[in-house]
Amino acid sequence: MVFALLLLVAASGTFEERFRAGLLALQRNDLVAARSGLEGAAKLAPGNGRVWVALAQTYWKLKESGKANAAAAKAETLGVRDPLVLSTLAIFYGESGQGLRGAATQVRYAALVPVARAETVYFEAAQALLQQGKFPEAITILRAGTGRLKDSAQLHLALGVAYYGLRRFDEAAGAFLRTIELAPETEQPYGFLGKFLDQIPGRLPVVTKIFISYEQAHPESFMGYFLHAKALNLQSGEPETAMALLQKAAGMNERDAPVHFELGTVFDRLRRYAEAAREFERAAELAPEDAATHYRLSRVYDRLGKAEAAQVERDRHAALEKASREAPKQ
Repeated sequence: MVFALLLLVAASGTFEERFRAGLLALQRNDLVAARSGLEGAAKLAPGNGRVWVALAQTYWKLKESGKANAAAAKAETLGVRDPLVLSTLAIFYGESGQGLRGAATQVRYAALVPVARAETVYFEAAQALLQQGKFPEAITILRAGTGRLKDSAQLHLALGVAYYGLRRFDEAAGAFLRTIELAPETEQPYGFLGKFLDQIPGRLPVVTKIFISYEQAHPESFMGYFLHAKALNLQSGEPETAMALLQKAAGMNERDAPVHFELGTVFDRLRRYAEAAREFERAAELAPEDAATHYRLSRVYDRLGKAEAAQVERDRHAALEKASREAPKQ
């Protein structure tokens, strides 16, 4: 923030001296001197947005939040077309806990920079918000970014992640499918789609075709076989094909719990319960905290007449579900 402020110096004479003195004092955290210098500069040039954003930072450090926000609002009005004011304000809003306002300011800043640099500005601003779990603010930035840069696979991917974080699955799917359209070799959108296929039943036929294309383009990767089979399982289609795909995937990555879970699902569909139990047991061994695996295993044990083992799995499932409900929300 301070480095950015040092770039804001622009004027001459007494104003420049006071402004520079205020910024240098702010840099060394001499807040009394910073306030004196910057307030003096503001009196000499009250229409300079760069002075007001520096004052906003100073007041915030002095714990005068009312004055800080008033100075920031003035800077925003005066510096509406000044990239330096807007970029510095975005940082200020982020530091002062005003994430949504910071996101909106970052969007205005990004709109002023050259297209060649805009993608980086949008992405870096959104990435910081995604890491903090501030998904609505990230969406504000990314929707503006994808509106301006319609062919940016990076921004569409990040937008899909933000929608996924809010469990807005259909919108997430749309963003990931657009990413794949723009950059079919990028692996992440396929993996994300695989996480919530059960939430987008209307898109399954299209997504299945995309998974098949990925599988054919990457025969060395277990993921294509797995995703193709998972999509078939959810549509209750082609169990023999799904089984062959999953056996191939398991041969390539035997320690992947979801592969064994899906293979157990296929055997269950085929009423081959002993084999289903074997696959669910392996999935539970690899991922013991997955409640769904214990639930499916309890059902298979019931069909095999293993009442005691089924009850053990039901109890595990119930305990995991209870722990999940009681866990603090992130």
